[in-house]
Amino acid sequence: MSAQAGDAITLAYGPQGAQQAGAGLVLSYSPPVQVRRTLSADMRAPWGAAHARTHEIRAPYVPARAVNHRHHAPWGKYTQRRAAEPRNPWGVARAADTERRAPWGKFVKRLSAERSAPWGVARALDVDAQAPWGSYSLHLTLAVQMPWGDTRHLDIERNAPWGRFARQPGADRRIPWAAPRKVDAERWLPWTRFSKQLAPGWGVVVPDGNPPVDENGTVIVPIRSVYVTVNTLTLTRASDGALIPCAAFSMSLDVDSWTWQWQATLHADALPLITPGPGGDPVEVLATVNGSPFRLACESYTRQRQFANTRISVQGRGRAAILDAPYAPTLNHGNSASRTAQQLMGDVLTINGVGIGWDVDWGLTDWLVPGNIWALQGSYIAGILDIAGAAGGYVQPHDTAQTLRVLPRYPAAPWDWHTLTPDYELPAAVVSVEGTEWLQKPAYNRVFVSGTTAGVLGQVTRGGTAGEVVAPMVTHSLITHQDAARQRGIAVLGDTGRQARLSLRLPVLEETGVIKPGALVRYVDNGVPQIGLVRGTQVEWSRPTLRQVLAVETHPA
Repeated sequence: MSAQAGDAITLAYGPQGAQQAGAGLVLSYSPPVQVRRTLSADMRAPWGAAHARTHEIRAPYVPARAVNHRHHAPWGKYTQRRAAEPRNPWGVARAADTERRAPWGKFVKRLSAERSAPWGVARALDVDAQAPWGSYSLHLTLAVQMPWGDTRHLDIERNAPWGRFARQPGADRRIPWAAPRKVDAERWLPWTRFSKQLAPGWGVVVPDGNPPVDENGTVIVPIRSVYVTVNTLTLTRASDGALIPCAAFSMSLDVDSWTWQWQATLHADALPLITPGPGGDPVEVLATVNGSPFRLACESYTRQRQFANTRISVQGRGRAAILDAPYAPTLNHGNSASRTAQQLMGDVLTINGVGIGWDVDWGLTDWLVPGNIWALQGSYIAGILDIAGAAGGYVQPHDTAQTLRVLPRYPAAPWDWHTLTPDYELPAAVVSVEGTEWLQKPAYNRVFVSGTTAGVLGQVTRGGTAGEVVAPMVTHSLITHQDAARQRGIAVLGDTGRQARLSLRLPVLEETGVIKPGALVRYVDNGVPQIGLVRGTQVEWSRPTLRQVLAVETHPA
């Protein structure tokens, strides 16, 4: 390696920016001849021999110009030494105010004795207020230093009896629920020991559990901003009370049905509980809807099997289903002697003069039927429905008992409903869904009702009218008395003219329970009352929602 001026890099330093060769450092490099190969015509290796040039590059970190020695970087190689005073910046600083001086400096002056050791013995404070846990604090008196020791005597009646060192009260006051101080026995609240007495005129009123009714016996549902109900529905086997798991339940009854129609969704484990016995009679279950029981019969079921989920859909009717096919035989009904209509119903529910265990709750005006007038072939329920229908009545089952209720289709003519006492009064606030269906039927005002082989011919005309619009004639073998003809005529003329069927959806309240067909309801909407008869009831339950839907027949003026 030899120094060549053309290929050398000269680094030089001198004060005041003057170039001095003597102080420069010359670095030169001459590559060997064998590496000077031409790679291509237009590209050479970047580290090959360059053209002869003279480059002079000063070191960027070497100060060239003279600078102020006070601000000069102390690590330069040729930097002149600064004075000794500013060279050591961490030396003793100028004297500062002793009171504000940081106490942890190396050369800080000593503080006074009172401030030198702040955690030492402090100045004497009030003994009663001194903290008892200080390391060098003065000792407190025994009464204050042991706060859990014997306390001062308090009023014995208010002394807490569970303190470990508390004074033991008298034997009659050791139990905190002992008899308190004597107060007026009528106003004393027995469940709090130190409760205050009630003001005169105030007290606790416990309802008797009966629904609120007015002086006429109408169940009145009060107007509230919120109606709270705890909905419960349980399904159990009537024979032994075994619980049947139920996921959904619904049942319905209308004026033209004589028993409930129901269905439920059960878990597959409930199949043995609803399977009929060897005799083929349906299994009876007890459905309790918000405390109201209903006796029902399981008649058929279907299985729905899915992955990890098997459900049973069971259908059936009320327990009165055993009075109809296929459980009841077909019999010949008739009267060989004079009997009243109610007695004829009793005869239908017998076999050879022996009752089958069912009773009749008669709600019509009874009448006499001469002998050998009536004959019918059919099941038990077929005979019951024929007798009730002759006088314009219908049959409704009892909720749980083996009893059939016979009710008039119209307890009074629709134009006289304002004279009747409603069974329920429902405000609009309790109804969540309302629908109205308008019906226009012929406006009959006269009908002829007659027997067949024997009996009477009755002409029933709506009062206050000319009776010029006559309905088709009605005949039945059991219309043998004017009472039967009049009741049948009212049933025909009542279902005429302009009608509105209201659909009211409301919860099963404690005041009302399940409202069944035949109930007279007064529905108040925006201060305008509407009165009508319930013609159908449907109960729907899907946890946790339980609602009843009423179909109400009204006759607007």
